[in-house]
Amino acid sequence: SSLEKLQKFSGKAKQNVSKWVRETQQAMHILKLTDAEKLFLISTCLEADARDWFFDNSHLFTTWTSFTQKLINTFESAGKADISFNRLRHYQQGLTQDVRQYYFEIMKLCKEANPAMDDATKLQYLKDGLKPSLRFDVLLKNPQCTEEFLEYAQKVEELKSLDEKDNIIERAVNQKIADSSTLMSKNTNTNPSQINQTAPSHQLGSNNSYKRNQTNNNKNHHSTQQYTTVPPTNEYYTAIPKPPYQCYKCGGRDHYIRNCPHFQ
Repeated sequence: SSLEKLQKFSGKAKQNVSKWVRETQQAMHILKLTDAEKLFLISTCLEADARDWFFDNSHLFTTWTSFTQKLINTFESAGKADISFNRLRHYQQGLTQDVRQYYFEIMKLCKEANPAMDDATKLQYLKDGLKPSLRFDVLLKNPQCTEEFLEYAQKVEELKSLDEKDNIIERAVNQKIADSSTLMSKNTNTNPSQINQTAPSHQLGSNNSYKRNQTNNNKNHHSTQQYTTVPPTNEYYTAIPKPPYQCYKCGGRDHYIRNCPHFQ
């Protein structure tokens, strides 16, 4: 049976009594045993000091719940309970820890710190350690017990997760639109240069011929300006060569016509 597969509890310090009680209760729940049947059979699951303790105090175990509480109180390390209580006071839900994991971890620490802890105290610990992104919405629901807390917290967590997914999709779409706009803007700015770079060769030749003609015209115009510039008056007259010294009557170059012997 399931009970025979369980490790027997001896009461030694190395054994975790709270964990053993949880596993035993689960096995008995599967067998659908009543509380009276559980008390009758539990002695077969004990050995050594724990078995002796059970028979010495069996008159105190009026219910199954009273047995489990006294067993834990007797064999649970006082130091371990203090450690669990300290962890419980400072426990905070992790950023990646879902509500279900958080809930069961708090409930486990509550049992280890104080097996007889009431539900209201457990609920307060659950509220205190809940991460800020969920706390406000869960407190707004005002859960009255630990079961309601788990139900509300899971719903809020699910809604937050959906909102986050929607936000991620929206950001991705906006980024894609922004990237497309940037690409279009770059293409628009580079089109004129691309057109010039890809102009046909005959156009380039025409442009080059036009540039050469324009350059030559400029040079000719500049040269014409240089040669047609009128110098100052004095310089102009000194630059004209004087006529040769000669006689217009006989053609001699040693006298003027007025002194020509042929003229007299």
